[in-house]
Amino acid sequence: MMKKRLYILLIFGFSISAFAQDKHFELERKLIEHFKKQTWGSALITKDSLYLSPLKEKFNVSVSDNYIEFDTTHHVIKNPYFINKYEYDEEEKNYVKNFPKSFSVIFENSLVSLFENGKFACFNLDNFERDTKFEGKLNTKKFKYHWIIDNQLGGLSGNSIFLWSGSKWTKYKDKFPLKNKPKLFEDEKFIVYGDCFGEWGGTVYFFEKSTSKTFFTESTCANSVIKNANGYNVLAHLGHFDGSTEVKTIYDPTKLTFAKPKEIGKTVKGQALGYTDKSNAYVKKIDFYDVQIFSSFSYEDKVLYIVHLSDLTFIAEIKNNEIEIVNPLFFNDLYTHDPITNKYGNYTLMNLDHYGTGLDREISVLIINGKKITKLDWNENHSR
Repeated sequence: MMKKRLYILLIFGFSISAFAQDKHFELERKLIEHFKKQTWGSALITKDSLYLSPLKEKFNVSVSDNYIEFDTTHHVIKNPYFINKYEYDEEEKNYVKNFPKSFSVIFENSLVSLFENGKFACFNLDNFERDTKFEGKLNTKKFKYHWIIDNQLGGLSGNSIFLWSGSKWTKYKDKFPLKNKPKLFEDEKFIVYGDCFGEWGGTVYFFEKSTSKTFFTESTCANSVIKNANGYNVLAHLGHFDGSTEVKTIYDPTKLTFAKPKEIGKTVKGQALGYTDKSNAYVKKIDFYDVQIFSSFSYEDKVLYIVHLSDLTFIAEIKNNEIEIVNPLFFNDLYTHDPITNKYGNYTLMNLDHYGTGLDREISVLIINGKKITKLDWNENHSR
């Protein structure tokens, strides 16, 4: 009997392995086919070289041997405060009002979103159904913007910031550097955020909590921060021309240039403040042109990236100048302009905007939890 069970387990394991190999081969075939359609001339497209950058900072795109089978799902959720007159208003500033007023956050197993009427909507992460009971507790004030601050839900109401105590809103007494911008990252020492002026550059700011001083460097335009033993790894991208992306590792943000309060968010001679930083207190880990990387996030013992190239958005691991595709995500042209990625406990949340759909407002989110990736589109399907 023992031998029979062992035999069945071996057969079962072999079947799973064969199925995984078949999926991997099918992925390779589809990727090769896609990049062949995107390539001019007689370049040889193989799984080991789907795309080779022709520019100075060369990179090669290949199919990874370590395929990660993410479970991807897609849903459309409606703004519960949706107003039809905004939908058909020809004024840009009005038709975007059916999208969230500030970038959504994750708090107490809910996606928490703020809308034009100053009210929150909360969606349970297990089934994305509304939690109207929680909404009723939160909506005792009207808010203009919201964040997670010190692991608590925080919001701007009037000219003051309030934190949710678990039963009521209490006034936040410490200094906070943001009014109407999303937060990139926070730890016990710093709050990190950025600004973006497109082709005129961008700046990443490190607000030091203990001193209320702010330090900065150029980052065009920062979309995610991962901290490790080497420091703060700031990923940035820009869609100008054929796109560009970079990662700067900053070991000690206080070695960057100090920002005077009146300089923050401003340009200098038509360019972002970040360009005036001459500290060189960073190491540039990635510096690619002709590609955009929208997000970085931690997965098990790896850092993975959401990459946009040749009308395709996919998940990849980057090893030196090699971009290795580990999953095709939704195998479509998912595009965003100024996204933000934050980690909330076991969840990673990527907020996506798209100028042609909602200007700088959030139109979709990606929620990553282990091997499960869920895309939520506001109001209607935004897939491309």
